[in-house]
Amino acid sequence: MEYPAYLQEIDKAADATGGKVVSLAGGYFGVQLVADGANVVLALDLDSDQGWVAWREDQWGEQCCDSAEEVLGDCPLGELRSRALEAVAAHAHA
Repeated sequence: MEYPAYLQEIDKAADATGGKVVSLAGGYFGVQLVADGANVVLALDLDSDQGWVAWREDQWGEQCCDSAEEVLGDCPLGELRSRALEAVAAHAHA
């Protein structure tokens, strides 16, 4: 995926999920969702074929644990929010 298309997909995901675009390291961007006093961050993996990934962060931007990244894969934008919240909740209660 070319970088301009990547940025457009991030914007579309933010619109579809009701989240906000946030800057990640190295020129990458994600979508931040507020959920139960924490944040869920969605990112589109450009380095492999994982598709969308999600993780939970505290109010300081720290991941809840080292293995917190949940792979959502290729997901329709309309389902992205619910799938991310479900995946992160399942991880938190595993």
